[in-house]
Amino acid sequence: MKKANYSVDELIENESFRRWVRGSASEQEKSYWDKWVAGDSKNRRSAIRAQQKITGLSIQPSSQPDQQEAWDRLQKKMVGGRDSAHAVNRSGRSRNTGLQWIYRAAAVFLLVALTGLAVRFFADSQPDPNQTGEMVRNEVVTDYGERKTISLSDGSEIMLNAHSSLVYTMDPSDPNAVEVFLDGEAHFSVAKREQATSAAFRVKTSSGTVKVMGTQFVVSTRNRDTRVVLEEGEVALVPANQQKETIMQPGQLAEFSAGSDPIHTKFVNPEVYTSWTTYTLVFDKTPLSDVIARLENTYGVKVVVRDTDLYERKISGSVDNTSLDVITSALSNTLDTPIEVTDRAVYIGKQYSNRDFEH
Repeated sequence: MKKANYSVDELIENESFRRWVRGSASEQEKSYWDKWVAGDSKNRRSAIRAQQKITGLSIQPSSQPDQQEAWDRLQKKMVGGRDSAHAVNRSGRSRNTGLQWIYRAAAVFLLVALTGLAVRFFADSQPDPNQTGEMVRNEVVTDYGERKTISLSDGSEIMLNAHSSLVYTMDPSDPNAVEVFLDGEAHFSVAKREQATSAAFRVKTSSGTVKVMGTQFVVSTRNRDTRVVLEEGEVALVPANQQKETIMQPGQLAEFSAGSDPIHTKFVNPEVYTSWTTYTLVFDKTPLSDVIARLENTYGVKVVVRDTDLYERKISGSVDNTSLDVITSALSNTLDTPIEVTDRAVYIGKQYSNRDFEH
């Protein structure tokens, strides 16, 4: 008779459990482990930790802050705000992102509690790479308004921003050998490497490669070129079709494209480019055009500015990035102009008319 209680180490060594994680268990084994995982919350926690060790990864939606608290803090955090804020007129279908998050979280919990599928969801259905020596390959994709966190077995962590995708490979024989292919935007917190080797952590884009020895930084490919903002540590940039490396310093922003020479760098406030990881947007004399690009990339909406003079404005301050409603309300207050949000677009400036759709 099988045991009622297993430690994480015992689960990792249990061949039947490993087959269940990989999706190759027999019907009898599947029935047993499904019931075992569903039977107790401690079992579920042990199974998830063992699964992370076996597969080398764990992917979770980032925790969503309370939206009511966001509204309460809104006026305190905006710089340059006015006493009387303009109300944001909202028409069309409501985007209840908080409720959607609750539904998603509830669905994930039910899968874990009832079937154990959440444990197997991220497992590779192929033979165990630690035994075969094959490279582990995983793909992660986010929708508009969504973020995901990927925890790697070497201690590194990646947060993938909205409307982005990445594919990463790991060498089971060398946990330091990680290669990431990014399209979109992601924040990397890479575990420190002892020495520079060919098996370093690498982030690849269409523009080139970022070599990492242990650091925190953001990479974005939103505008065809690659932009890297270094918070701490050290990275080396190598544009595609080139051999020369450019070493970045903490606090620098670098932009480059395939074959670009030289790489353009400048010192910036890194928080402006990394604040989205904490569900906050920080602006520091940020052009309105950059704010608009952030909204379009994050929420998948078209932003129309009706008063072109507003493009001359620069935004400073911070706002909770919990929903499009929160941000547009803050912008309306800061710009001292009405903003209307519809299912089709965000309109900044005077109220739109039917003529706006005659094209």
